[in-house]
Amino acid sequence: ECRPRAGAALRAPWLTCCVCRWDAESGAARVDFHGGATSTVRAPQPDGSVQRLEVRVDRSGDGVVRRCGRADGPADAADRAPPALPDLEPFAFAGYTDADGQRAELWTHTLSGRAGELGAARGEALTFRHELLLRREPGDLALPLRYTVRVDSSLLGADCDGYAHEYESARALRPDPALFAPDAAALCDSLERLNASAAEHRARLEPLREFTLPHRDPRYDAVVERFKAEFGRRYADDAEEALRRNLLVQNVRFTSAGNRQGATHRLELNFLGDRLAAELDELLGVRAEPERERAEPFPLARGPLRAAERELPERFDWRARGAVSPVRYQGSCASCWAFAVAGAVEGALFVRTRRLVPLAEKCLVDCARPFGGNGCRGTWPSHAYDYVRSRGLPARDDYPPYDERAGRCAERDARAVTRISAHVNVTALSVPALQVAIKEHAPSVVIIDAKAKSFVFYKKGVLYDDRCGKAGARLNHAVLAVGWGARRGEPHFVLKNSWSDAWGERGYVRVQARANTCGVLAKPSYPRLERADVLRT
Repeated sequence: ECRPRAGAALRAPWLTCCVCRWDAESGAARVDFHGGATSTVRAPQPDGSVQRLEVRVDRSGDGVVRRCGRADGPADAADRAPPALPDLEPFAFAGYTDADGQRAELWTHTLSGRAGELGAARGEALTFRHELLLRREPGDLALPLRYTVRVDSSLLGADCDGYAHEYESARALRPDPALFAPDAAALCDSLERLNASAAEHRARLEPLREFTLPHRDPRYDAVVERFKAEFGRRYADDAEEALRRNLLVQNVRFTSAGNRQGATHRLELNFLGDRLAAELDELLGVRAEPERERAEPFPLARGPLRAAERELPERFDWRARGAVSPVRYQGSCASCWAFAVAGAVEGALFVRTRRLVPLAEKCLVDCARPFGGNGCRGTWPSHAYDYVRSRGLPARDDYPPYDERAGRCAERDARAVTRISAHVNVTALSVPALQVAIKEHAPSVVIIDAKAKSFVFYKKGVLYDDRCGKAGARLNHAVLAVGWGARRGEPHFVLKNSWSDAWGERGYVRVQARANTCGVLAKPSYPRLERADVLRT
């Protein structure tokens, strides 16, 4: 948790920490997010114009880059307002209350709109309930303690949206004028010209503005329509439109806030942006169950593993060697286990034959039930290994096409390409063990937590997020580790997902290795495929 010495914490489904400074005389303002990972400055000029600057630290590439956006233009009435407080004009005094042991003034404002107004969907009416707690200092100086907004929807019910500003420290002081006059030429590695009249640019230059408006930011109308056009969405009725709009608003806020943290990865709203948690769960597919056939232990003990580690290259990637088939999309079938195991067997077969044969993950979905498979309802990957060991796996081109559902088993109509002799459980929580498994044996199956929003909306860079689960019941998704790399001496693994090449880095994600990000080191495994297992060449 972030606790700045002075400033505010914005609480929604996530926490943004910032320090806000405001010059009441000039209207100049500066907000530093997460210790300066992103800073925004609003500086009124002598000619009556306003200069706005965003400075963002980008660590998602090979180096650290300060990316800036600047807009110069005429001032409006809002350009003198403090950056983290609402306009108090419509608020009414509602009495005194206790706030953390101190007497506080309660000020409220309620705004209700008709259907389709105030940022609502068509057929939806929204009510915004604003509450501001103030403490009164000597000299009649009012300082904020907490500002909350609760949103009720005629279609979605009460508290369908909301956020809170916690002013952990607020005080009056004389600001340093230099804080409001940053030297862009010295600060910025790249400078983008922005237009403050454009809603998306204004949101970058003043991120807190939407959380102080009396209603929903109007820019979301365009965000929703753009999303629907890009991904071909047609919602059934006003209620679904309201629901999907609400989800999009929350996820745009999340990705924007995440990208202000100076992390080693970037987030982006993608085709999953309007999905419910239950719908996202369909993209998972691991169910923890006991193994039916005992896995083989990893062949290297601690001493030999140390020796093997010294011979490992800094980077290795089976994609560059032709051992990895194109990224696929599992769709609404919880079949990640089948995609991951099929990919691992493809890689092991390539190691034996130097020929890539895409294998039929649908065969596992349809046919592995006698071995513990659960079709589209989630399966522990060892059951898929057991099926391939016993029955083999046909080429994708020889089996009915994947259709996001469990169908009739057609294994008798498609001759298997290969079997496996066993599967091996890699030593857990060991970076070199997984690296050796990948390089010396095959691309390896890893079980991760894919529920974290930082994973769902991952776009690029090296993912590192301690909110992502690392073990036990929080591991819910099987993916394929195809290689590793390093940035500034810090290793990461390259994982192939089954959410299409429209997700992440063309279907892949890089995760920080030593932190066991999302559980990548918790339960790795790979198939052992011998020459005698190859049935067709």
